[in-house]
Amino acid sequence: MSRSGYQDAAEKTKTLAHQENEKRKRILVVEDDQLSLALLKQLLEVHGYEILGTPEGLEAIDIARGEQPDLILMDIGLPDICGLDVTRLLKQDNQTNTIPIIAVTALATPECENKGLESGCDAYVAKPIALDNLLRTIESFLTSVPSAIGSLHIDRSPTSIDRYQVANGLEGPARDGQRRIN
Repeated sequence: MSRSGYQDAAEKTKTLAHQENEKRKRILVVEDDQLSLALLKQLLEVHGYEILGTPEGLEAIDIARGEQPDLILMDIGLPDICGLDVTRLLKQDNQTNTIPIIAVTALATPECENKGLESGCDAYVAKPIALDNLLRTIESFLTSVPSAIGSLHIDRSPTSIDRYQVANGLEGPARDGQRRIN
């Protein structure tokens, strides 16, 4: 192969790699615990996502406006501003109001979940995180039809949870074996 042929092949490989990176979905992770941020970043990168991360809510607003991620994972307890306030500001902004936001927090009471959903969060995931559940939730927003996003309903009745656990092989001791991030 001539030198020109090698250069053309190398350029084609670069172009394919660039196109592959362009297809990757970008997730902004807003998490003030550095270990949790690093773990989420590694987990999501392994699953093919490009990750932007910040421990601060105000910086998250700037990143969301400038980078336009496909989805945001939002911790609620941030050092500079409450994650619910960040969510409200993002949902009121024409540049960011269509970005799905999933609250990821240790505040796991029904009242906190209601406040999260009222603030504009599209879903609510309690810590410690069941990784399979988090990945399914993320994927549901990144592959769903945009008009279906607003109609998400989570049935948390005991019978629904039992059906979910049975359907997903989580009944009994297997539930305890799930990998989790705190």
